[in-house]
Amino acid sequence: MIRLSNLRLEHDVPFEYGKSQSRIICDLEADFTDVKSFWFSVDTEFGCWLTADVYDSFLVAMLYPAMYYGEDIDICGNVSKKIWHNINYYVQGLMKAYDPSFCDVSVTVQGFADAAKVDHLHIGTGFSGGIDSFSTLTDNFFNTKDSDYKIDTLFFFHVGQYGNVKERNTWLRANNRFCITKEFAKEIGVGAIMMNTNLFDFYLPKWEYDAGVLCRITSVLVFQKMLKRYYISNAVTYRELAKLDFTTHHVDMAEISDPIIMPLLSPNGLDILCDGAQYSRTEKTARIVDLALAQKYLNVCVNSSNKHVEAKNCSRCSKCLRTMMALESAGALQKFSGVFDLKQWKRRSFKYKCKQVFLYKSDSFAQDNVDFAQKQGERLPDKLTAAVVVSCLRLIALPRNFFRKLRAWVRKKL
Repeated sequence: MIRLSNLRLEHDVPFEYGKSQSRIICDLEADFTDVKSFWFSVDTEFGCWLTADVYDSFLVAMLYPAMYYGEDIDICGNVSKKIWHNINYYVQGLMKAYDPSFCDVSVTVQGFADAAKVDHLHIGTGFSGGIDSFSTLTDNFFNTKDSDYKIDTLFFFHVGQYGNVKERNTWLRANNRFCITKEFAKEIGVGAIMMNTNLFDFYLPKWEYDAGVLCRITSVLVFQKMLKRYYISNAVTYRELAKLDFTTHHVDMAEISDPIIMPLLSPNGLDILCDGAQYSRTEKTARIVDLALAQKYLNVCVNSSNKHVEAKNCSRCSKCLRTMMALESAGALQKFSGVFDLKQWKRRSFKYKCKQVFLYKSDSFAQDNVDFAQKQGERLPDKLTAAVVVSCLRLIALPRNFFRKLRAWVRKKL
């Protein structure tokens, strides 16, 4: 049994990695962890944004471990009836479609209530500087004047995506990335809020990927008292969703569920919207190439090495290379020389393009990049050349991968 109780709001809590925090916190009892409390926090100046009268965010966060371990959930307080109902009748079924090994669980609560709302409600989105973020802002900030849909607040949720949360460099990396959000928010005249949590004190590290959509929805619900609409930028298109084949690669839950699960877990008074599935990634890229702010702030890097804590693109990781290929195809790579190391791209572009051609049928991102390049008249390696180059690269990598695994095994034994 997982039991959540004693929900409360605390202020001026010391925080090892930054300013003092305000946080919503509840007591946690669960057989699968020794962690005794579960919290979400923001800088104290934003404490009034935290929703402390319902357990909605905590319930959604606990759903993945509950179904993974087969533990029922007991909440000693109120939750949104809509969210409770949809979890019982729809969301669990959706999660079991993703992973049939999941167990059905019961959710008992003390009562039902909707979060109390403030008079002036906001419209938010997450912003880390990536292609998806800029695409969402293009439609819902730069290209609209409708106050019912125009974004006025940017959020940065630190929920496991920047590496091992128990390491100091992970927090430094996240704080450095938030600097991009803050500076960008100042330029466009909106607010910016960073949220921290101890969620990954009891989440398994791989759940940042597997349960990412629940982490994002959970984070939005932390602020539901202040929000009427929230856009979650999506990386998978409607077409890719329709063609999804579980046997071709390991998918995360977001890939199969984003447009479905977000409205199911939207409480009364808050629309959580899946944004961007109407565009492919290369279409999103092409839409922002002439945006001066994108040329200044674009940050797509997923390098979580302890040697890379700066808030800049490494120009070597998979996402940096994928983006630079699309920018080159669009004839716009030079415009982004301030955020990418173009010398790195010149050294790596041929091998990377070979990999993209080789992976065309098994990787939707590769297919999108190759199709876009060909539409733009870009010359790519032929299939035979791509296959030979990729095979050679894999052979060369075998000794390195072996010794890396051996070193990891030795360290584990020691």
